[in-house]
Amino acid sequence: MITAATVGAGLRALEDAHADLRGWILDERGQLRRHINVYINGELGHEDAPLGADDRIDILPAISGG
Repeated sequence: MITAATVGAGLRALEDAHADLRGWILDERGQLRRHINVYINGELGHEDAPLGADDRIDILPAISGG
């Protein structure tokens, strides 16, 4: 479990805890990659969104194709 005040802080903590994720979710500036969608308790969220102790974050890559 990751504890953080915002989605962005949580994602940075997740990458710190799991080095294999580094570069897949956040870019070299520490910003959320364009093709990644973050949902908080089922609702589309953003990096600055606050997190509560019981919030659930889902991280999904955007899907494209034809």
